[in-house]
Formats: sequence, structure tokens, C-alpha cells
Amino acid sequence: MHIMAEYLDQNEGLSFLDGDKDLYKMLLDAYVDENKFDPTELKALFQKKSFEAAAKIVHRTKGASYQIGAKKIGDIAQTLEDILRSKVQPDASQRSPQEMAALADDFCAAYQKCLQEVNEARKRY
Repeated sequence: MHIMAEYLDQNEGLSFLDGDKDLYKMLLDAYVDENKFDPTELKALFQKKSFEAAAKIVHRTKGASYQIGAKKIGDIAQTLEDILRSKVQPDASQRSPQEMAALADDFCAAYQKCLQEVNEARKRY
């Protein structure tokens, strides 16, 4: 059975674990319980131009997302992390505060949708 939502591909997540559903459930639980960040805090870091601190939050979310099969949010996080860590141009320091706020809003909205899908998936295991 292929269960894929917009953000979470459970089959992909299970494939990393040789189909171990108990372990996958543990990872889903950890994703929700341990990978928390406050969108307000992230946006405040953007406003203060604390781009490295913001990049750490985004990086952690990226890794945890890829691990459970949430490739879409992982890819969004990778793009944002590259902007924050000046791996692409224009980087965070060259973008307007409004553009950075929009990037933060988009990332946080996508993360919330991903969390909803993860919480739905947790009910299945």
C-alpha cells in the first residue's frame, strides 16, 4: 500500500528502515516531539539577521524530514539553508527584510502542513 501525502511519503520513510513500522513510528513521534521550533522565534532570528542561528534550526528540520520521507519539506529547508548560509546568491544579507520574512512564512507554513501529515501518519502505526 502506497501512502503518500503532499509532504510525507511513508513508503520512502519505511524504505530507509527496511519496512520496520515500529521504528518508523518512533521516528514520526520524535519528529513531532523533538524537532519543535517556534515559528515566531525563527522569524525573529531572520529580523535580527541571526542567519547562522536560523540556519541551525532549518538544518535540523531538514535532516529529520528526509529521515522520515518528508522530502518536500526537506528540499524547502535545503533551499532556505543555502540562502541563510550564503551558498547561493542573493544570500540572506542581500535580500530585503520583507523577502526574508516571506521565506520564513513559507517555510513555517510548509512545516505546519508537514506536521499535520506526520500526525495523521502516527495514527496508522
